[in-house]
Amino acid sequence: MIPKQKLSIDEAVIKARTYCNYRERCHKELREKLYDMGLWKKDVDHVIMQMMDENLLNEERYVKSYARGHFYIKKWGKYKIKVELRSRQIHDSLIRIGMKEIEDDDYLEMIEKLIRKKMKEVTGTKYERQQKVSRYMVGKGYAFSEFGQMLKELMPR
Repeated sequence: MIPKQKLSIDEAVIKARTYCNYRERCHKELREKLYDMGLWKKDVDHVIMQMMDENLLNEERYVKSYARGHFYIKKWGKYKIKVELRSRQIHDSLIRIGMKEIEDDDYLEMIEKLIRKKMKEVTGTKYERQQKVSRYMVGKGYAFSEFGQMLKELMPR
């Protein structure tokens, strides 16, 4: 995207505050937004540092919020959440912190809930239904090692 006009640093700071106040952001999102506004690298770094100083940009808080939201609302598995966070250039140590936001009991409960829901929707032979549910679960970001046994137990004979 070609910027329409270059903003001053003060204008960029105001826009960045609004952008970061709307919801949690990671450094990569803010950096891209600032580049889209037409700022140069040193100005972008300055604005990012100011947002960090004002505690409007905090990657640990972002990771925790992202993990909770995408698990509890979008019902994503840990694998998909990790992949998405890595694509946002989040460090692995922060990703591990974010994964702690997902309770093990809630995780297993969600797996069971998703399997039961999908089993009601699919048709075909037992093998076909099992394959469809497995593909669905893998697409949602759950590893077969996490849901395979439960799928076998819940699959009607």
